[in-house]
Amino acid sequence: MALDSVEMAHQICKPEELKARAAKGDPALLEDLFACYRDDLLRFLRKRCGNPPDADDAVQDAFVAAARYLDGFRGETPIKNWLYRLAASACTRMRRGRKNDPKRHAEYDDALSPTERIGREVEAMLEARLSPLKGALAALPEVDRAVLMLRDGQQLSTREVASTLRLSEAAVKSRLHRARETMRARLRAS
Repeated sequence: MALDSVEMAHQICKPEELKARAAKGDPALLEDLFACYRDDLLRFLRKRCGNPPDADDAVQDAFVAAARYLDGFRGETPIKNWLYRLAASACTRMRRGRKNDPKRHAEYDDALSPTERIGREVEAMLEARLSPLKGALAALPEVDRAVLMLRDGQQLSTREVASTLRLSEAAVKSRLHRARETMRARLRAS
């Protein structure tokens, strides 16, 4: 049974098939898009939005937008790129609306179980180790950071990154080189 579901997942995640289904207005497409791309979008948005709760919200917002605008999808770009663009926009709107409010996602430590507390401590240690990397990423201009995350983090091709961010391929290559060099310099200095 598990093999059948794996084979089915591979069948529904074929980009050209998804694009064709979007053009036909397939009502089951949104559910399949969610199954195919939710985890990729979540990884992308966790880096871009800055924290997991915002990333979760932005993924939901991106799929709500996809449901709203799917009938207008013209198929000029791969559907994955279109979803990344919707997700990036959702994250940007969220960041503009709720900048650095420490009370936004406050949780009460006294309500946590011992296992959850240990998990929080491990997360805090990992956060401290990743802090120089996050600082270096945060110092990049937003477009350069997006290029770096899509190209190196999500392993999109230069063409896909260019399409997603509406840049030329030459601009993507230039920004990627600059971002990598800036990251190396900042990480060496820290």
